[in-house]
Amino acid sequence: MNENAFDPAAWARLEGPSPMPGVEERTEDRFPAWWDDMASAQIGVVGSPNSTERMSADILMDKTKESLVGEWIAIPFVQDGVDTLTVGQIMSVEMRNDLLEGTTARSVVSRLGKVPASASEDLYRAEIQVTATFARSPKEHGRVVLPSMMGTVPPSGTPVCLVDNTFIERLFAEQTDDLFFLGTAYSGAKGRRILLPTWVRHFRSGEGGAGDTYHMGIFGKTGSGKSVLAKLLLLGFARHPETSVFILDPQGEFSRDAWNLPSSDEGFRLKWGEVVEKGFGKRLVLVPLRNLVLDSWDLFKDVIGQAVLFQWLGYPRGEKRALAAELLSISLQKAGFTLNRLASREAFDEVGKAVCDENFVKRIYVSDSATAKLQQAVGYWEVPSIKEDLWRAWSSMASLFDDKRPGTVSVSTLVEEAVTSGKVVVVNLSREGLEAGTSIAAGSRNILWNEEIQGMLILRLLSSLRERGEIAYLKRERLNTMVVLDEAHRFIPRGTLDGQKEAIRDLLVEASRETRKYGIGWLLVSQTLASLHPEVVSQLRVLLVGYGLNSGSELQALRELSGGDQRAISIYQRFPDPHAALEPSSREYNFMLLGPISPLAFSGQPLFLSAFADPHSFLFANGLGGRSGESA
Repeated sequence: MNENAFDPAAWARLEGPSPMPGVEERTEDRFPAWWDDMASAQIGVVGSPNSTERMSADILMDKTKESLVGEWIAIPFVQDGVDTLTVGQIMSVEMRNDLLEGTTARSVVSRLGKVPASASEDLYRAEIQVTATFARSPKEHGRVVLPSMMGTVPPSGTPVCLVDNTFIERLFAEQTDDLFFLGTAYSGAKGRRILLPTWVRHFRSGEGGAGDTYHMGIFGKTGSGKSVLAKLLLLGFARHPETSVFILDPQGEFSRDAWNLPSSDEGFRLKWGEVVEKGFGKRLVLVPLRNLVLDSWDLFKDVIGQAVLFQWLGYPRGEKRALAAELLSISLQKAGFTLNRLASREAFDEVGKAVCDENFVKRIYVSDSATAKLQQAVGYWEVPSIKEDLWRAWSSMASLFDDKRPGTVSVSTLVEEAVTSGKVVVVNLSREGLEAGTSIAAGSRNILWNEEIQGMLILRLLSSLRERGEIAYLKRERLNTMVVLDEAHRFIPRGTLDGQKEAIRDLLVEASRETRKYGIGWLLVSQTLASLHPEVVSQLRVLLVGYGLNSGSELQALRELSGGDQRAISIYQRFPDPHAALEPSSREYNFMLLGPISPLAFSGQPLFLSAFADPHSFLFANGLGGRSGESA
């Protein structure tokens, strides 16, 4: 036998462990190994010209009617005397017929209205993007395959074969426990789609670890499936015993879906909270806004500035109201009140004494208007009905600081528990968090809530996370925490901001640069890519881009991040709108993947994923239960 000939039998003799979770027991009829039966899996041969990055293949005549764009292929060849496989994806298919490209032939066709028999020799060529190369390892390594590089090009005529699930199973037999499946490889041939292996690793070294912290982003229009994919990814992180997942949920989406409550994910009802607790043996902590306690006087000064109390008293926003909040804070502390006693009648009476004090008012207003403001305040406190309205307004604000309410937890305590105990914590920052949840005390509707209060809570949570990371870093420790921020475009936009919004964005921009060394990663979920702060986007190591960013500045941003790969952009632009499906059950949620997220792409070339469209397929593929018969 020629020593340079590829020996498919040698690959077939390599034995690995039992099939990966989610891949059914091997049957020769359903999962023929392509190296055992190359004739049935072969779709073409290596053509010309070719390079080590992009190759072309001449498609076999009986395969020309099959949908091939997006299909994964493997090409066997010999490199440095070692059996080698290069893996890639078909990016486009082109048909040419030299007999029909001349002027004379076109004239004949236009007259006859058909193609003459002699001119029917169409040639189909597939353009292939090479993504990874593997070499059969020497016996002393004790492994099935080793990563390699493509240092030469397979000769023309080399078989080009389709990849199937058994190929993936054998190729990554040693990494079975390290792989996680978010869906299938996107292609036109749904019946041949393979499970796309991905890495969802924790941030430390050792088993299942990346040895480094990384940030991720999920982008797409509303309805593109980004929330579904985010929940699958957070489960990928949560499966690691020592990894914490901290979710900031400004719309309540993750909180609702944790236990299959009504949500916007139509047709996808994954009880991911049950998977966390029963599948991974972790504790899931759902914290509604009603149960979150603010824990600093600085926050009190910010929050009281948003309460209706000062609005009723006629104190305008800005310096006047900020000074009034500062003086009121001092008065309450001098009177011996702690934050958790602010919601008491005694504290409210002290507030009345302060705002009805002449010296208090004159420190804010040095003009003659001080007398009018003082009279207004005194008048309000003397009328029982108005005073009762003021009490309700004060109580709604002060309740945010009351840690005696059942089920409450302070921001600092919550962050400490989340980052040190490997829990999954969801903070529901939406208005729902005031009115829903099993641990909410009576009277929750009386808590002050608006977008500015929500922003303050997010700012406090983010600050506490960063502080906790800094403490660990100074102790030469690293956390192992993935922070999920939904609706990220609301908090990290481009352009000019002011006040609290600017403070939140600046903190997040700093966090994207600094928290990697603390062991804190970020998973940002956003409806837009181009409108995010560019420095944050530049820090993202992995991007998953769903349907909808295919025009204007969004497409330009995507083109830049994909390295200007126009063929990849063309595939992305062909993604169908999930809501254009004839039936909800046939919707597809497709994503372009950028970055080192799959062992099938060493250099982070763009990959294409069809995310699982039903929970059973996801659970089954990852060995978490479910049923194999569901469509992906």
